[in-house]
Amino acid sequence: MIREISVKTVAEAVCELCIQANHFLSPDMRNALARAAGQETSPLASRILGQLEENLQIAAEESIPICQDTGMAVVFLKIGQDVHFFDGDLTEAVNDGVRRGYTEGFLRKSVVGAPLLRQNTGDNPPAILHCSIAPGNQVEITVAPKGFGSENMSRIFMLKPADGTEGVKEAIVQTVAEAGPNACPPLVVGVGIGGTFEKAALLAKEALTRERPANRPCRTGRQCHCACGAYQYLCDAYCRAAAGCQPLLSCQPACQPSTLKGGRNMEKHIRLPLTQEDIGGLRAGDYVYLTGELYTARDAAHKRMAETLGAGGTLPFEIAGQTIYYMGPSPARQGHVIGSAGPTTASRMDKYTPRLLDLGMKGMVGKGRRSPEVIAAMRRNHAVYFAAVGGAGALLSKCIKKAETVAYEDLGTEAVRRLVVEEFPVIVVIDAEGTDLYGNLSG
Repeated sequence: MIREISVKTVAEAVCELCIQANHFLSPDMRNALARAAGQETSPLASRILGQLEENLQIAAEESIPICQDTGMAVVFLKIGQDVHFFDGDLTEAVNDGVRRGYTEGFLRKSVVGAPLLRQNTGDNPPAILHCSIAPGNQVEITVAPKGFGSENMSRIFMLKPADGTEGVKEAIVQTVAEAGPNACPPLVVGVGIGGTFEKAALLAKEALTRERPANRPCRTGRQCHCACGAYQYLCDAYCRAAAGCQPLLSCQPACQPSTLKGGRNMEKHIRLPLTQEDIGGLRAGDYVYLTGELYTARDAAHKRMAETLGAGGTLPFEIAGQTIYYMGPSPARQGHVIGSAGPTTASRMDKYTPRLLDLGMKGMVGKGRRSPEVIAAMRRNHAVYFAAVGGAGALLSKCIKKAETVAYEDLGTEAVRRLVVEEFPVIVVIDAEGTDLYGNLSG
């Protein structure tokens, strides 16, 4: 029997799902995070996992997005073949639901129109829509907001038949190792095997939406589950490759230390702006609480600042001595200073950073690795790079006491803001001597 469904009903559902997905973690993922926190032996990793759990609580209680990158809406529609939609265009209804969900939920609108022109659409459509046909007269809707710190770590491999299962395993390990600290924890790896170029990618994306099964123990004492029977292989390989991986990952193996080999793990409280004495006393691996004034700027703002300098102009704020936080917040609800405010991937700014360091910038806060050129400029200018906890945007927003836009308001979330922070938690990843925490961990 044919069942008629208004596309307005679909739009309502998509709207609500966009809001829910960005404020609440699914029970299977919450349970996995709690298990990881309970089993963790590294003091640093335990602290980070605790912050991620606290972040979930703040997000749920105060309606602040879990992460500031509320993503591009990926929508899966599994449509019964006996369903007939009416009241309009189905694709437009999905986009309308996304538009309303991102506005009503105070979610960050990150989508641009023409990719090379980089003009923000202002409301987050178009969604990425995948439709499939199934027997019956039901419609199943899955909304998966996809942030690009993780999306940018996606990989496709064209393997030869002779590569076999071992080739698949090696491809997975290589992808995880390359992603390292760039994507926000906790990480879930989706794997698609077979089909054409686009089918394998779709299978991998769909794998991310599955409920997490009961985890299986590996020989490291950690819990994991992986595709293609590779779970033990991945555990062992991850330990072997730990030098390239992020000390802030919830899946940190038990064999990975929380400090540099032969090093230390200090906790410090520093008032901004940074002094030469402050910087000289910091070492990679130190846990630091920042209090004072810093500025936000992402790649769009950095590009504009570079163009200004190239034209002989002056920057909108005095860069000498300042610390820049690579962050674009979600919109603030009434009564809140700012929305979710976690870090973005720092490598997006690598092209512009050496010149700013040469102009006197002393600190940077972000997540992920930096290029050799940036590290060389840091050593040359005696500067420091901190990492804030990726995936903890709601928690970090509570440390921001004041926020005002000082330049490039037309860039929206990517405008330059002046923040006043109190006890803002970060970790020294690269110190002024060029010692890199990500490059010096060993398993």
